[in-house]
Amino acid sequence: MPDLFALMPALRRVSHPLLVDQQVILVGVSAVLHDEEAYYFEVSRPRHWGQLPNGTRAVGIGGIGGRIETGESVLSCLRREVREELEVGFQLEEPVGTALVHDGEFTAWLDLSRSDSAFPPYIVNLLPPQLSRPDKPDHLAIVTFQGHLEGKPHRGDLFGLLAVARSGLGPYFERSEWPWEEAADHPDLTFDLTSDLPVGSVLRPTLTGRAFQALVNSESTF
Repeated sequence: MPDLFALMPALRRVSHPLLVDQQVILVGVSAVLHDEEAYYFEVSRPRHWGQLPNGTRAVGIGGIGGRIETGESVLSCLRREVREELEVGFQLEEPVGTALVHDGEFTAWLDLSRSDSAFPPYIVNLLPPQLSRPDKPDHLAIVTFQGHLEGKPHRGDLFGLLAVARSGLGPYFERSEWPWEEAADHPDLTFDLTSDLPVGSVLRPTLTGRAFQALVNSESTF
C-alpha cells in the first residue's frame, strides 16, 4: 500500500508529532468540490451502510474520490475519480492552509507552500489502522483537495450524489446526523440517487465528510 510521505514528500518537512517518525499509509484521495451554487458529496453505496444499535440504517455522506491505483500519482487518481463519479473536470484551489484532522477531530493547521511539482491538500485526515498485526502502520490517511467544478456535475458511477447549497453548508454540517425524510424535504439539499434510501434511515458524514465537518465546525483559523 502507498506510503503517504513517498507520494507527498512535502509532508516529510512537517514537525507535528502525529507525522514525525510515523508510518502512514495512504488509503485514498478525495476532494471537496463546489460550483457557484453548491458543494457536492457522495452518498455511500448500500454495502457500506452501517446500522445503529436501535436498528436504524446509517447512510454515509463523504467526499468525491477513491483509492490510488498502481502507478498513479495522487492528483491523477483524483482527476480520474472525479471524471468517473461526476462526469466533469475541476480546477484545484489552493487552500490557505492544510488542516490536519485526527480520528474525526481538527488538530492543527499545516503550512505547506505550493511548489511547481506539488499542490498542497486541503485536509490530511489521519485514521486509526484497522488491522491488529505486528507491522501495522501508525495511521491510515486520506488526503483531500479543494476544487471548483468545470461544468454541471452528474451522477456517474456513484450510488448517490448530494448537493448542499452554499448558504446551507454550515447548518447542514452542524448536525451529526439527519433523518432521511427531513433531509429529502430540505430546500438546501438536493439528492440524485440510484434508488430511495430506507425509510427511517439517517445520513451521517463519514471519512472525508466527517473531516470536512470537523473543519467547518472548528473555530480555528489559519
